[in-house]
Amino acid sequence: MRQRPSPGSRSGAEHWDREVIVATVNGRAYFDFVQLLGGLGIRYRSKLPWEVSPDEARLLLTTESELPGGYGGDVVLHERLSGSRLLDSSKVLSFLLDSRRDNLVVGMDPGKNTGIACLYRGYNLFATTCDSLERAVDLVSAVLQVESKDKLVRIGKGDGPRALYLAKNIRARCPGPFRIEIVDERGTTKTMRAPIHQHGRRDASSALIIARKSGVEYY
Repeated sequence: MRQRPSPGSRSGAEHWDREVIVATVNGRAYFDFVQLLGGLGIRYRSKLPWEVSPDEARLLLTTESELPGGYGGDVVLHERLSGSRLLDSSKVLSFLLDSRRDNLVVGMDPGKNTGIACLYRGYNLFATTCDSLERAVDLVSAVLQVESKDKLVRIGKGDGPRALYLAKNIRARCPGPFRIEIVDERGTTKTMRAPIHQHGRRDASSALIIARKSGVEYY
């Protein structure tokens, strides 16, 4: 198997345009695959299933009935998709990103609007905001369902009570092994230059910076 890249941002997707193939004549499957890859910013080639050669691509997206006989590369089958954009995105990326860096990091910037960012194997999977702490806990609980050997939630401590609320409730809600760190938010202030009407973008950007900073472990 060829070595997989380990990009730090979505720019790494540019290297996959000749290594990802969608091969199906099933309209629903093709639409779902294209939507999934488009959301990740991954380029791909479209081919007819019978035109695909063994080991031609790093990743082939197709259906069970159209999978070429003897194909030896990695495959994502439409029938095996969960329907969750988050889980299916991580499944696709697990075949493309460096398996030696099997980690999931969630950054959180607590506030009236809580910024949340997710890095999967160093790849910026998403950055968004939640308008309540409860919804933020719900979203992180869903993110922690992604399969990964090392899971880490990093929470900015700029608003102490909110940070502790998030840490306590995420710990109580989410089963399975994962770590929580409380992060000093100094160094995220450059995002505050965003105009007042761009609070959502500012909070999401701060969460992404927090995701990349080490903190003190919360027990």
